[in-house]
Formats: sequence, C-alpha cells, structure tokens
Amino acid sequence: MNTRSIFAFILAVLLGLAVRGQTQVPAAPKTPLQLLQAMKTQNQVQLEKQTALMTKLDEIKDQAAQIKFLTKRG
Repeated sequence: MNTRSIFAFILAVLLGLAVRGQTQVPAAPKTPLQLLQAMKTQNQVQLEKQTALMTKLDEIKDQAAQIKFLTKRG
C-alpha cells in the first residue's frame, strides 16, 4: 500500500468514528401529547431567540439614532 491509500483509510476510519459519536438523536415522541410538548419546547426556544434578537436590534437602532443626533450637532 502506498502512503496516500493508508492516509485515506485512516481518515475514513476517523471520520466514521466521529460521525458515530455525534449521531445520538433523542427519542422521537411516541404520543400526540409528547409531540405537542416537544413542539411547544421548540417554539419557546425559538421565541426566546427572537426576543433576544429584537432587543439587540432595538439597542442598535437607539445607538444609530444617538449617533445621527450627535453628528447633526457637530
């Protein structure tokens, strides 16, 4: 075997081990109630992210207005 084929084989083995270690998927909801609870949790996380983003955007908007006001004064 040449060096390239050995390197390719080792790389394939390492990638296979890395993928196997990261594929721990949580169990799928089994009942409609569990499905709705999972959806509610996902929606809550999404709403928290959106709220944080809106807060940050409001801060940026206020800072831009302040900069605009200060540049008009000078």
